[in-house]
Amino acid sequence: MRRILWGMVVITCLVWANPVLAQGPTEYVRGILDRAMAIQNNPSLSRSDRRHEIHRIIRDNFDFNTMARTVVGSSYSQLSPEQLDEFNRVFSYLFQDSYTSMVLDFLKHENIEYPGSSQSDGKAKVDTVIKRPNENIPVTYLLDNRPQWKMYDVIVDGVSILHTYRDRFSEVIRTKGFNYLIQRMNEQRKAIE
Repeated sequence: MRRILWGMVVITCLVWANPVLAQGPTEYVRGILDRAMAIQNNPSLSRSDRRHEIHRIIRDNFDFNTMARTVVGSSYSQLSPEQLDEFNRVFSYLFQDSYTSMVLDFLKHENIEYPGSSQSDGKAKVDTVIKRPNENIPVTYLLDNRPQWKMYDVIVDGVSILHTYRDRFSEVIRTKGFNYLIQRMNEQRKAIE
């Protein structure tokens, strides 16, 4: 009995010490978007500093392993451990860079509504709407809570980022092979650096 009580005390302390563990999915997404907009609207930061800070938010809050498995699709089980490691590494880098650019170009000081969310079996969906004077842009975030909240897809105006990657990658793998896909991704990575 004493062990159980002690365990509960430790867990409670961890949750209070790390508010991310205590957050629900909507609060988690809101916190990320608020931080990104604060960075975007900080006049003391250079574009390079903004890019670095946004990149860090993306790196820390996306589940790149789940994303990589999803975008490779049925080919995932046919790849060697070395190929999987290489793909995960390069995909993670390219996604972080492209999503950072998208955030820098499109997310400014936005009025964002959070009309709803749903949770089931450690997964969550958080619906948001970016309200602009002439348009409303629905954005849905898909998250997994194992062991903590991480995003694994963003659906902008009905278009899934992961499904878009999967469609493109599947075509390349089908017509030219996985090694060609990795080669092209590495070329893109080097061009960015």
